[in-house]
Amino acid sequence: MSDILTGSTNHFKFRELPDSRIILSEECYRRLSGAINLCAYSGSEELEYGTFLYGKELEPNVFYFDIPSENEDYIPSRREFNPSVGKDGNLSEMNKELIQKIENSKYDCVAHIHTHPYIGGTCRYFSNQDLSVIKQLQLQFQPSNGNKKHFFGGLLTVGPENISDTDEISFVYYSEENGWYKITNIRVFMNEEEVPFTREADRPRMRMQ
Repeated sequence: MSDILTGSTNHFKFRELPDSRIILSEECYRRLSGAINLCAYSGSEELEYGTFLYGKELEPNVFYFDIPSENEDYIPSRREFNPSVGKDGNLSEMNKELIQKIENSKYDCVAHIHTHPYIGGTCRYFSNQDLSVIKQLQLQFQPSNGNKKHFFGGLLTVGPENISDTDEISFVYYSEENGWYKITNIRVFMNEEEVPFTREADRPRMRMQ
């Protein structure tokens, strides 16, 4: 059994963050749509793609992500998303941009987003390693001025047989006081309104209503 099918956590069983909502700008939505399409087209290579999203908390537990990473110089790899390594083998510009944005007071929310190919089993769950990365970001990657940043994890999962209508999007958040939460109310701000994703129970699809 492959490593992506073991060592995973069913994040759909996490508690819902109370009165929460994640809103994506149209630019962020297009970036995530592109990433999941690249993952689907990688086929048997099963490459993972991703980005960081940056935004603000508009009101308690309502988060608006308006821009994705400007740089995409990481190397896609099989069943792993490592945004720190650039195409020249050195620290990626994407990772340098992350450090700069953490210190930038304009943003108080950062989401680490990546894809999983559909290979059955538990591939639609976050791996334990994925969750470890998000927790580490929350605990260790805080700005030097002491202002708190919120870090989120996002997972984009290709649907069975690459049917785009069943592609899924998931968000989780780690609270130092209360542990893990999920956020399933996800929307896109488009044409001056918030458009929700379609859902199957508490599992949002990567498709708007």
